[in-house]
Formats: sequence, structure tokens, C-alpha cells
Amino acid sequence: MIRQTNRRACWYLALASVCIATPQIVLAAAEAALGAGPTIHLERHEVDIEVDGRLDEPVWQDLPFHGDFYLTNPDTLARPLHETRVRLFYSSKGLHVGVDADQPPETLIGRLSGRDVLMPGRDWIHISLDTSGTGRYGFFFEINLGDSITDGTLLPERQMSFDWDGPWRGATHRTDTGWSAEFMIPWGTVAMPQADAERRMGIYVSRSMAYRDEWVGWPALPMTKPEFLSALQSLALSGVNPKRQYNFYPYASVTRDELKGDTELKVGADFFWRPSSNLQLNATLNPDFGAVESDDVIINLSATETFFPEKRLFFLEGQQIFNATPRADTRGFGIGNRGSPYTMVNTRRIGGKPEFPDVAIDSAVEGLDLIQPVELLGAIKATGQIGAFRYGVMGAFEDDARFRVTDADGLMRIVEHGGNDYGTARVLWEDNTGGTYRALGILTTAVVKNVPGDAYATGVDWHYYTPNAKLKIDGQAFSSDIDGVGRGYGGFSDFQYSHRKGVLTRLGLEYLDEKVDLNDLGFLDRNNAWQVRVAHGRTRSDLSFARQNRFDIRGGVRHNLQGRMVRTGMLITDMLTLNSLHRVSFGAGFRPAQYDDLNSFGNGTFRIKRTLSANIGFNSDVSKPVSVHAMIGTTGEDLGGQSWQVGGGIDWQPSDRINLGLKVNYMDRDGWLLHTEDRNMTTFQAKQFSPSVNAEYFITAKQQLRVSLQWIGIKAREDKFYSIPDRPGSPIEVAKPVGPSDDFSVSRLSFQARYRWELAPLSDLFIVYTRLANKGDRLLDEDFAEVFENGWNDPISNLFIVKLRYRLGS
Repeated sequence: MIRQTNRRACWYLALASVCIATPQIVLAAAEAALGAGPTIHLERHEVDIEVDGRLDEPVWQDLPFHGDFYLTNPDTLARPLHETRVRLFYSSKGLHVGVDADQPPETLIGRLSGRDVLMPGRDWIHISLDTSGTGRYGFFFEINLGDSITDGTLLPERQMSFDWDGPWRGATHRTDTGWSAEFMIPWGTVAMPQADAERRMGIYVSRSMAYRDEWVGWPALPMTKPEFLSALQSLALSGVNPKRQYNFYPYASVTRDELKGDTELKVGADFFWRPSSNLQLNATLNPDFGAVESDDVIINLSATETFFPEKRLFFLEGQQIFNATPRADTRGFGIGNRGSPYTMVNTRRIGGKPEFPDVAIDSAVEGLDLIQPVELLGAIKATGQIGAFRYGVMGAFEDDARFRVTDADGLMRIVEHGGNDYGTARVLWEDNTGGTYRALGILTTAVVKNVPGDAYATGVDWHYYTPNAKLKIDGQAFSSDIDGVGRGYGGFSDFQYSHRKGVLTRLGLEYLDEKVDLNDLGFLDRNNAWQVRVAHGRTRSDLSFARQNRFDIRGGVRHNLQGRMVRTGMLITDMLTLNSLHRVSFGAGFRPAQYDDLNSFGNGTFRIKRTLSANIGFNSDVSKPVSVHAMIGTTGEDLGGQSWQVGGGIDWQPSDRINLGLKVNYMDRDGWLLHTEDRNMTTFQAKQFSPSVNAEYFITAKQQLRVSLQWIGIKAREDKFYSIPDRPGSPIEVAKPVGPSDDFSVSRLSFQARYRWELAPLSDLFIVYTRLANKGDRLLDEDFAEVFENGWNDPISNLFIVKLRYRLGS
């Protein structure tokens, strides 16, 4: 690759006589030569065309080709084997993009999936748009061969969020020389600043050739380079000032609840109005957040909360303004891409589990009522931009929660508990004069309750990126004020430095005092701690024996404010992609002896032992109709003992329309430490079995039949018994307490059978059956089949839903 690019680099550097420089200098110059070209002035054509992927209308034939594509994954920046040609034009309605992708037809791989499903091993074409024109924000759109789509939002430099769905159109078509794709992105779909004359945008086009496991891009911006949004190909358009846009989403749903024995009919609507290109107003009335989507099954018996991403349309639209830092990222693309996110706005809190009702201590509350989501009366949101300032305001209002309560005398009554009201607002100032990105924001949230405990939080966030994003600095300082708790403070700052392509170092600093708490509307996994964490990553694509190697080493030191080390450790991972396109992964971790101040659930701090962990995994070439994966790993337990885990799976795609997957994991835990009550803890000998099955059939790209089952079963036998000391130290082993055995089983499952028909963009018919279980019980002599049956026969949700949502508007 260096030999290939040296000629081009030498041409640019001949006058300076630098071609005798080191290979690193020559390579850097060559990469600079592959950047975005001069601004492209797009043609305007007011024509009506069918978005079918064929590119056979006359308007396409008269347009020039664009696109100087280079290999970006692996990041060799070599010329690709197959050519890609891009054609662009715009109208008063939107931006039209057509892509011709040359490739031997017999090598094409088109696999259908649901929206925003990141399925590897298939051909796709991706477009990123900097609609701000200044590298401040944008959107991405992706279509897979066969017409499955993915979309999301962009923030500097490559903060990609899939938590947004837009009403755009795309289609693909197989040709004699490969395939073609067509995009129509309405102006009303995307946010843009006001522009009286010429408007600037940036564009990036990339493409996957799955049979070679290669990506190509124009401009040449591989994932291993730090700049992205500020380095897109510049486009110029004139007279693009969209008319007032509106979308109206009425819905009707029928839900049959087999547990309650009733049927509920609901109607409501979402409203989206864009009076100008830089302002959008949203509202929802009587929203229905029924169980047409389901979360992954996770068993968490620790004191730290599990984060679940947002899936509801109203809260996804315009959400990026409330994501104050990369640590708010929920899918692993930001600086905080290991561990839980830190965010002041977690909209899953809205309409979540209700507050516990105010009832007598000897009354019993129906368990199902404590886990059912609270209904929403409505919500409103406004997002927009004025000059260098972007802003967002949102409010949401819960209905009263109703509980079935049985008094001490055995009589059942209905107790109502007032719902919460939520509000948040953010203002962000941005400037990128001279290629340096600077931003300063302020975010405030409020949760008003009908019981004591109103919660308010305020944060200030800052961002500084040098030209080419070689150095990135992001941070946030925040405070919380909760009735009955008082005011708390905290903050963090993250630094990322790119040494060269494929080599970067990250540093994170944070401090959280004992009272700071963002979890009434945000998400913060703990307080009362300071932490320093460091990560270093290297990616190489110039190996003779493999396609690519990704190495990562990271570690963190965390202490609570009482001076004791907690949650400290180091992790090394390596992913090797072989020339056969199989992948082998390795991992190893070390955790020194330290303290645990959380998992006693407020009953003291105790010392845990040093642990070691290791794992190895294998993934076969995912572009084949049948692919397999397997892993084996071991990790140390808190008070001694070593646990082992094995897992594997198989994916079979006999055609583009059928996806079948099976995954199985088994864990044997030796010394699993759990809190039981008060200052008592117990270690367990536990077996955990976790199978999941997924079957999908696509009648068309817009009609999907899907059946999925996820289950986690645990059988745990008590082993040793401990008492947490009065002063922080090692747990004291004690005799078995008097009373029943602590042996237990857990059966948690999610089963869903779903038919989805996308009638039009963001217009859907759902027919869904969902069954959820979370059964905990005393363990007798059951095998895993009986543990599964116990959960299946005692569900916490058993719903049949029919829902129709249709988009109306401009």
C-alpha cells in the first residue's frame, strides 16, 4: 500500500524534496491527498421520479459521476477492486442520491432485516450528511441490498446514534454489473440552519463488499482516523428553504391482557411540525407505548442498574440535542464506549415503573402493578437553531398509577398514586472558526412528583476539538438537588489523542460526591467516587498473515471518597481478522484486591480478593450462508473460586429472506457472592444456562414475520456464609444461619411472535404476541427444563396486541 501511494505523495511533495523522508511522513502526505475535493455545485431538477433503485429516469442519465473511493476497512486506503459511481441532484422536495456499485453478480449478498439492525456479512451503501454545513450535526442513511434500511444522527466527530428514524425513501436493484441504490431524503426530514442564498452541506458515501469483507469510502475517512463530520465532501445548493412541513401520526391499538383478563382499546397521535428549516415542534397525546418491541433479557442481582435504550418514536425524534457528551452514547460509539452511559436525560425513566404507593406497612401491593409502565397523558418538545446556538425543550406528563392493594383484613382496594411530571431544556453554543471546534452547553432537568422527592439537575458541558480532530476534549460538570437529600456535585472530562491513523489514547477523569444523583431522569451508575481511566488502541492493516488486527489495553483506578479503592482493574483485548475472513479474539483482565461498597445494599463495605480473567473466541466468515461462533472464558469470584463460561451459536441464512439463529451460553460459577439480608452474604455454587432462538421470514422487505425467545435460567446452591464486618474489611465466615436454605432458581424469559408491515415510511401495522417472565423461587431438585417451565407458566406479561400507525402530512 505504501508503494502504491508513494508516487502520489511524491508528486505533491517534490517541490519540497521530501520524498526521501521517513515512510510515516510519506504515508501522512498520501492520506492528505485523499481528502475531500473542491465543492460540488449540485444541479436542481424539479422532476417526479419513482424511488425504485433502477436509476433509469432521464434525469439520472444526464448527471455527472462523483466519487473518488478508497479502501477504508481494512484501512489500507488502496484503490478498491470494484468501481462505485455517485450521482446527485436536488429539488424543492429533497436530496436525491443514486449509486452504481460494480461487482460480479454472483458475489452479491443481500440479507433482509428489521430497521436499524446491524447485521454483518451483507452489502450496503451508506450516506452521511452534514446538514449543518459546518460540521456541527448531521444524519446518516443506509440501505442494504434488498431494501432493509438503517438511519440515525451524527455529532462531531463520529458520534453516531441509531436512536432516530426518519421518513425517507430508499431502494436497491440488481443489475448485470452489480447493483444500484437510490435515496430520496426530504428536506423536512432533517434539521438545517436558515440559509437565504447558497446552502452548504457535507456528504460521505461508503459501501460494503461483503464477500471480501471490505468497505470503501468517499472521501477516504476510515474509522481509524479521528476526523469525520468536519471532513466530508462539500456540496453547494441554492434556494433550498423548505416550506412548512408537518407530519401527523394517528394510531389505534387493541391490547388483550390475559393476566388481567381485559381488553383495552386506545387511540392517540403524534404530531411533528417544522415551521422552518431550523425549528421543529413535536407533541404526543395519549401515546401508546405498547409491547411491540422487547428489551434483551438480562439478569442483574447487583446493586448497579442496567441501562436499556429508548425505542419510542416521540422521544427518539430530536433527541441528539439532549445528548450532552459522548458518554451519553448507548451503543458503544463514543468515548464512554465501555460500561454504562453517563447522561442527564434518559427518557426511559418517563413512563417507567411507578413510585411505590403510600400504603400501610401491613398491606400487600399486587406485584404486577409495581412493574407495569405508567401511562402518559402527553408530551411536548421543541428543538431548533438560532445562529450559533442550538436548543431543545421537552416536557412529559404521566397519568396516575393504580395499584391493587390487599389490606390486613383481606379486603382488596384500588389505590391511586400520582404520576410524575418531567421537564428538560438545553442550549448549546458552537463555533468551528479556523477548523477548531468549540462548544459550550447548559442542560437542566426537573422531575416534579406528587410525593416528597422533587428532583432538579443542572449541567454545563464543554467540547474542544483541534483541526483534524487530533485532540478531542469533552466534559460535563453537573449538580443535583433532591428534596430530602440536598445538593450534590459531580463531573468528568475526557481527552482523546490520535497519534496517527489507527493509534489513539484516551484519558478520562471524573469526580462524583456522595449526594449527586441524576437517576430521576438521567442515568448514573454510582456516586461517591473519583476515577482515572486510560485506554490505548492500535489497529494495523499491513500484516502479511492477516487482514487486520485491533489491539486495546485499558485500565482504571477508582476510589470512593472514604479513600478505599473500588472498581479498579485492567483489561487487554485483541481481535485478529484472518485472510480467510475468520476472526479470532483474545482477552485478559486483572482486578487487584479492593473494596465493594455497593453490593451490600447499604449494609457496609467489605474487601474482595484479587481476580484474573481470560477468554478466547472464534467467529467464522459471516458472509457465508452458515456461520458459527464460539467462546470459552474464565473469571475469578470476589471471595475466591474460579468460574467458567462456554458459549457458541450458529446463524443460517439459506436465502435473503430467511434468518435463523441459535445461541447458547453456559456458566459454572464457583463462589458467586450475593447479599441475602442485613449484613449477611452467601456464596453459591451456581449453574446458568442461557439459550436464545431467533427466526425471521420476510415476505417482502417491508413485511416481516419474527419469532424470538430469550431465556436465562439459574440454579444456585448455597455454599459458604459470611457477615460483613462493622468496619471495612474482609467478610467474616460464619455458621449457616438458622432458617430455610438460601438455594434459589431464577427463570427470566422473553418470547415474542411479531408480524410487522411497513405500509409507508414510519407507517406500520403490528400484530404481536408477547410473553415475559421473571420467576424467582426456592430451588428444590428441578432441572433446567423444569426451571424454564416454572417461568413460562407464571408470566408477568401475557399480551396480544394489534396496532396501526399511519403517517399523514407533507
